[in-house]
Order: sequence, then C-alpha cells, then structure tokens
Amino acid sequence: MTAAIAIEADHVRKAFGATVAVDDVSFQVAAGSVHALLGENGAGKSTIVKLLSGLMSPDQGGFKVFGEAAALKSPRAAHALGIQTAFQEMTQVRDLTVLENVLLPYAPMNALGLIKRRESEAAVKRHFAALGLASIDLREEVGGLDLAVKQKIEIARALYRNPRILLLDEPTSSLSGSDVDWLGEVIAREKAKGVTVIFISHRLKEVRAFCDSLTVLRNGKHIATGKVTDFADEEVIRMIVGRSIGQAFPERPARTHQSGAEVLRVS
Repeated sequence: MTAAIAIEADHVRKAFGATVAVDDVSFQVAAGSVHALLGENGAGKSTIVKLLSGLMSPDQGGFKVFGEAAALKSPRAAHALGIQTAFQEMTQVRDLTVLENVLLPYAPMNALGLIKRRESEAAVKRHFAALGLASIDLREEVGGLDLAVKQKIEIARALYRNPRILLLDEPTSSLSGSDVDWLGEVIAREKAKGVTVIFISHRLKEVRAFCDSLTVLRNGKHIATGKVTDFADEEVIRMIVGRSIGQAFPERPARTHQSGAEVLRVS
C-alpha cells in the first residue's frame, strides 16, 4: 500500500529579481512523517517554508497538500489547510503578553466582540502544562523573555492551533541541550498523533534523532530526497556543500619545530 503524501512540491520556482531562490524544485513528504529539509544558508529552505506558510507565492509550479492542489496565497489560507509554522525569526509582538501572542489572530470572542479571556487563559494554560511549559507566565510581556523561551512559545503557539502539518524553521538554533531534548519529545508526540513535521536544521545529529526522511537543497535546486538511514553523514554533507569534507576542509600539513625554539613572544 502506497503511503499517503502530505506535501508535494511540483516544479516550484521563486526568484527575487535576478536571484533564483528556489529553482524547479520537486519533492514529496509522506503523511505522518518527520521530514528534514537540509541545505546551506541560501539553499532555498526558508523560501520553501515561506511559500508553504502563505507568506509568498511561487512564480511557477505549486504545492499539493494531502493530494489536493493548494492555493497558499496567505497565512490564513495555509492555516485553513492545517499548516502551521514556528519561524526562526520569531513573529511574536514584544509588547503583548504570552497569552495574547498565542491567541493572535484567532482569539475566541463573545457576542459583544470581546475576547473570552478567562476561558482562553485556562485553555492556553492547560496546553502549556501538557508541553512542560507550565513555568512560563502567560501574563508576562514577550519582550522581556529570553530567546530560548520565545522559541518555545513560538512552537507552542503553532501547536495550539492543532496543525496537520507543522513547519519548524531552525527551531534549535536558540535552544540549549535540555531544550533540544524537550523538542525531540514534542516532535515524537506530534508524530504519534499523525502530524506531519518538516524540520529545517543544519545539525545532522538532530536530523538522525528526530527525522524519518530528508530533502537536500543546494543553490535553490533539489539534490536528493530519501530516508535518513539511506545516507551516511559524509554523503549528506557532500550533497549540501557540493564537495566532500576532505575537499572542503583539507588536512593541513604537520609542522615541526626545533625543541626549545621560541615560537611566540609577547611584550
């Protein structure tokens, strides 16, 4: 039986003036999988995320979401299809509280058009507790929080909207070791629920720990897609940078010095 496809990129192209960020890219992501999107800075990863998030539209080609052609012309259109994103450049409003940021822009309203604050706060509090984030004060303004906490809030907000597809754009770039373990647990829980996760990262250790499959992009082009276990680390690096580790970082010749010879003096 063929696995269902959550996302299919079909000959997607996106250019910014003379710079082609995504160049005729096609790949598929199996439903319910954790799929890594790999590449150097400028490879096209973040552009793919923004296209899937409805922040921009492709110049050519397009996407299918669960087998249906998707018109991802706005974030609301992406949200309607079950796509939620935790961005690397965090999108929270610094002068609003944690609670207000999580509820934006879908806060439940009463008949008078006012936010159902007590009901909403209780629901978000339960959600944060289930994620192991009960220590975060929902009434504190986001601007005063440290970067790792903001990243967790970004992820928690995306999950609060019950996504079918979760895009994680460099989520561990501001997380410590224990926080990365926390994220791994969150990803495993979402996968168990049938959520499809796209994980953008530079860290192969995390890709091997969290992901089932991967796609490599280089200079905006699709290089390879397959199971994580099908590729050795050196092969993945070669595909990402276009050359082997030995070519990228050649071994320096050993230097010998006469015993006792002065090699450095500071006055």
